[in-house]
Amino acid sequence: MNGWWDDMDREILEALTAARGPTDPVELARALGMPTAALCSCLAMLVADGKVRIRSVESTPAPLARVA
Repeated sequence: MNGWWDDMDREILEALTAARGPTDPVELARALGMPTAALCSCLAMLVADGKVRIRSVESTPAPLARVA
């Protein structure tokens, strides 16, 4: 199983390197052929491992609805 995760990490890191700058997770997920939520989970693990860093976040144009 580790080999599979290592391959996934490598693909994400290669795509980030090829992007040469800030990258939108939606575009990155599309380029890699994976759901955005899955990519974001992988990115969170890469951040925890110190392999990538998140430098910017912004709010959505409209506030998200609260779940009751």
